[in-house]
Amino acid sequence: MNNQYAVANTDRGSSILEEKIALYARVPHYVLITGERGTGKTTIARKLHEQSPRSKREFVSVNCASFTSELLESELFGYEKGAFTGAASAKAGLFETSAGGTLFLDEIGELTLGLQAKLLKAVEEKRIRRVGGTYEREIDVRIVAATSRDLKEMVTDGSFRPDLFDRLNILQLETIPLRCQKERIRHLFLRQMEDERSAVGRELPFVIDEAALCVIEQSEWKGNYRELRNFAARLAVEAIDVSPITVDMVRKTLKPHSPSGAPGAVSYLPEMKADHEAVSDDLVGRNLVTVVLDPESDDLDSVYLKAAATFIEHKLNKSNGSLRLAARSLNTTHSTLSRILTKHRERSKNSPKGSPHNSEYGTLVHSAAA
Repeated sequence: MNNQYAVANTDRGSSILEEKIALYARVPHYVLITGERGTGKTTIARKLHEQSPRSKREFVSVNCASFTSELLESELFGYEKGAFTGAASAKAGLFETSAGGTLFLDEIGELTLGLQAKLLKAVEEKRIRRVGGTYEREIDVRIVAATSRDLKEMVTDGSFRPDLFDRLNILQLETIPLRCQKERIRHLFLRQMEDERSAVGRELPFVIDEAALCVIEQSEWKGNYRELRNFAARLAVEAIDVSPITVDMVRKTLKPHSPSGAPGAVSYLPEMKADHEAVSDDLVGRNLVTVVLDPESDDLDSVYLKAAATFIEHKLNKSNGSLRLAARSLNTTHSTLSRILTKHRERSKNSPKGSPHNSEYGTLVHSAAA
């Protein structure tokens, strides 16, 4: 069996997101990418550039949260000699250096209102003026912007200009959190482990217990793809001479990097008893949210959806039914909450059973029953 082929072969067919990337890459319009941190917004922006007619020119990326307003202005627009203390010579900004290519503005929601106004002029008129400059320069650049914040909410509360939002939001792509794609976690993790096998110099594929994979699939991964990649890198180092990788090893690798209740944490209350027994008395009186599970019919995916939907409904009650307020309290987007609730309703209506994964990977799945 060609293990490497087996890994690549599981990516057959394009997702809706990939199809939109290919479509949007063909046109010159600005694109706004929204979604949580770690969901691959930079990767999407780069794909838009690489598949576009501008691919032979520069792809320039800047994180708007990494600079003060003054420094970011000089980075974007450039400056003339003597424009400020230390400006010993003129310097072209990113709008100029990315001419003919793509300028990716990551975390655009961090821009101050003053800088938003200057960006609006560049977006509308395709002209910029360097800091300390006396004349305007024409620019030819496609802007792709990204944010993990809710720009519509920011427009409502006055912290983001509505005219700039309208100009940048011609085409929109929304990334999906990894925890809402449970069916992909296994494949992404195994593929990453195969990459890490080469990185750590291991000759044979990693062998992983099925139970260990279930723990990985049911972790929250609030850091999304980035967190999953980092976890795989740590696990590969820890298991470089180990076979198979067990549940305990997975939990041990997750735990030091996942404080209680944080992304990736897998924790259990020691006071929890068997199914027919009550929870320890020290939990009585706490403000807990109860999830009713059926051990005979619920699979792991339905358990996750029930818990997530129940918690969202609890937050909705606390927010007087406002999905946006509930999303803000959970540090996510209202569309994410809506997607989870819709998927839960559909699954509850159809009551599907989970099916085992039978795909073969370069990284092997070990079953204790085998």
